[in-house]
Amino acid sequence: MARQNEDNEHVDENMDVDAAQESDDSQSDDEEQDDYETLTRQIEEKTDRTKYDPSQSKEERREIRENLRRLDKKMDENKRTLLQADNDGLNEGIQMQNEVYKRIKNVSEATIDSKLLVKTADLGAQKARNLKLDSEIFNVDEFVGKIKTLGGGRPTLDWGRIGKRAFAYSQRAHTIDFMQVLGPLSVEKKQRKTVRQVRIIKNKEDLVQPTQLQESDIQQQENETSANVNQIYKILDESGPTNYLEFITNPDSFSQTVENMFYVSFLIRNAVAEIDDSTGQPILSTRAPPSTDELAQDLSKKQIIMSLDIPMWKDIIDTYGIHSSIIPTRPKRQQTMGSGKWY
Repeated sequence: MARQNEDNEHVDENMDVDAAQESDDSQSDDEEQDDYETLTRQIEEKTDRTKYDPSQSKEERREIRENLRRLDKKMDENKRTLLQADNDGLNEGIQMQNEVYKRIKNVSEATIDSKLLVKTADLGAQKARNLKLDSEIFNVDEFVGKIKTLGGGRPTLDWGRIGKRAFAYSQRAHTIDFMQVLGPLSVEKKQRKTVRQVRIIKNKEDLVQPTQLQESDIQQQENETSANVNQIYKILDESGPTNYLEFITNPDSFSQTVENMFYVSFLIRNAVAEIDDSTGQPILSTRAPPSTDELAQDLSKKQIIMSLDIPMWKDIIDTYGIHSSIIPTRPKRQQTMGSGKWY
């Protein structure tokens, strides 16, 4: 019985602890709710509903957007008329937009209004750029003539009389540096200088016609290429395995070095020559043409693209100590003027 009483006491204590904890949690939730309501109330009190009102009716917001879009469409349709100097449509549009703006209380409508205002400002700037001093709205010559008449004529202008007339429209003291006798009162229109272009007539005898290639010229070039390739193959076959750079380099001619690279590339493409770099140096040598079996088994070929410029060409000559060309220097080809053929 004593043990049972102790167990009952422990159960009662646990229940009291749980009840106290639930009470604390409930009190904490109530405090958070009170804080939230207090913060919400402060925001509501400080919010100016005349400027921002998220609870504005959807119907009113829709009507505001329609009015703004109507003004935007009207401005696009009458753009040419609005840009005229004597048209006051931009001011009227701004006044109508101001009336609509008084009802705007949300971000989306304010964004549309700002875009419309930017477009109005752009039209106003364009209209200002279109104004010209010599247009029908303001004629400088006519204005100067009236000033001269009012002042009694040149050179004895009555500036006092002119000043009294100007004082009736403005009480600001104006300077007269822009109305000197030798200034705008003697305006002379600028004469546009026309530059006459003289057409140069060339003599037909002096004209050089481009060389016209004939089929025979192409055939001759192909035959020359084949002959040089065969000659280089014979030289390589007689020389045996040779360093590729030493074989193609002509120390006396950069252009012929490039040509030698070109001709050797035909030998490698036709698989009658090969380059072995297993020793660390590019060794060029001839090889037996591929057999029928090798061709049937898709003989693999490896080709690379090499570039050569004059500094590299000089470095090769210095590095390998090349003093003479293994491939003999070919005579330079010359073209006779007017013949259209190479010799």
